[in-house]
Amino acid sequence: KKSHTVPTRTRCKVVRASHGQGLRSRAAKSWEIKVRAVTYFISAKSFEDVTKGVDDAANFFRAAIAELRAQDVDLQMARLATNGFEQWAASDPAAALAQLRALDARLAALEVALGGGVSVIASLGQVDSSLVLGLLVQAITSTSRLFASVMMHCSADGLPDFVRAHECAQLVLAINAATRSTGGEVVEGPLAGAPFCFKIAITCGLGAGSPFFPGAYAPPLGEDALRVSPAGSAWRTPAFAFACENSDLLVTAFSRARALADPGASPCARLSPQLGGTVLSAAKRELEKEFGDAVGQLEALGLRLERVCPGVTFAGTDSSVASAARPEDSLVVAFEAVGLGPFGGAGTLALCALVTGVLKQLPFRLVGYNGLMLPQTEDTGLAQLAACGALPISSLLLNSSVCGTGIDTVVVPASTTAEQLAALYCDVASMSARLKKPLSARVWPAAAAPNPFDPVQFRCPFFVDSAALPLDPPAHRIPSTYCRPRTDRALHVAAGVALASALGGLLLAALRRPV
Repeated sequence: KKSHTVPTRTRCKVVRASHGQGLRSRAAKSWEIKVRAVTYFISAKSFEDVTKGVDDAANFFRAAIAELRAQDVDLQMARLATNGFEQWAASDPAAALAQLRALDARLAALEVALGGGVSVIASLGQVDSSLVLGLLVQAITSTSRLFASVMMHCSADGLPDFVRAHECAQLVLAINAATRSTGGEVVEGPLAGAPFCFKIAITCGLGAGSPFFPGAYAPPLGEDALRVSPAGSAWRTPAFAFACENSDLLVTAFSRARALADPGASPCARLSPQLGGTVLSAAKRELEKEFGDAVGQLEALGLRLERVCPGVTFAGTDSSVASAARPEDSLVVAFEAVGLGPFGGAGTLALCALVTGVLKQLPFRLVGYNGLMLPQTEDTGLAQLAACGALPISSLLLNSSVCGTGIDTVVVPASTTAEQLAALYCDVASMSARLKKPLSARVWPAAAAPNPFDPVQFRCPFFVDSAALPLDPPAHRIPSTYCRPRTDRALHVAAGVALASALGGLLLAALRRPV
């Protein structure tokens, strides 16, 4: 039963950290790795290649689950990711759709065979051809376990392709429109209650090998993919990678850093100038320890699986911080434990940069984003801030410039237009091209929220209730002077000039009059 709910805009009590909360709550129990997913990559040239790859993946998943459980590691999902499906599906749209639906059924059967509460889903890869976007709408809306991503383009000088951005926007709106009869929600499978648009993302600059969905994809058959670390090292399919659910590690690291460097501070008290540098240095050390230990243990598990499953390569781990819906593990709790102030205010960007700097320098096999995810509807604290109007989309995008994975699981009003979504995709693509970093956008209009800040509720336990965020600032924030028609302004100027001239004439006449 779902229990993660947040207040609406009229009830804005946000979860805040208690000093040392994360440190104390975890001190009594042994530390555990939380593996959100093991993603198995398949490169294919035909649907037959994919079906064989699924059979091979089933054997791998059995070995992986046994190995993980032997190490007391829980696994939430077993995932498969292919190269872009237009490279292996039938050329006839009807035949291709039948293949994709058959794949969805095959995944459901694999989930039953694996047992143990492990969910099975798959990504159809990164789609680059506009010709298959219509087919993609049908595939996403008529299946429960299939995800995909669409690549945004930029020119050589970093200018976003607005035509492509508009195609992506129309894709999202088409998925929304096609699923209106079910309230836009998946009706069965492990994602029952989740929005169908949750299964699609617009990506920019993301290489093959990220285990996080929907951006996960494999390289074309016979081609190498490159790891983020060690820089330039290559891998080929079949391969696998780990994705974690690890925001609790961030809470632990930041809480411990403040407690060690400033033990007498009251909960969430602002850092003093004398202790600021000490606490930030301690935070960096604690992050290196917590995430170094976690990713190091996963690296050891990955290398062990590589030996147990000959022919399958361990691509690496995406070290990104991914939130859990538990309130005590919120990013808001972690950040405010440091003492730089409320999340979203001054100091947030600095901590985002600190976290990502550590994640990208871990001395292990790294793939994917390796950044800080800021998912509005998957983190209780962020969901609450959004419901209060304290977490605008512009703030999420700003933080992505130094840390994040883009705009993730963000809900916008049902009235949002294709032009507005396209403009957002252009922003994300421009930032990705300019900063040379992978970013993505997973945004969808909520049918039940026609207006900005209307409450949004979910039936899926992976989500947290929040509110619809506007893409554009409210019109009342723009000074009325700038909203008047140009002709009105010209008339006002002309009238002002005439009045000044008349007053000047009267003044001169008065001065010339003899006393």
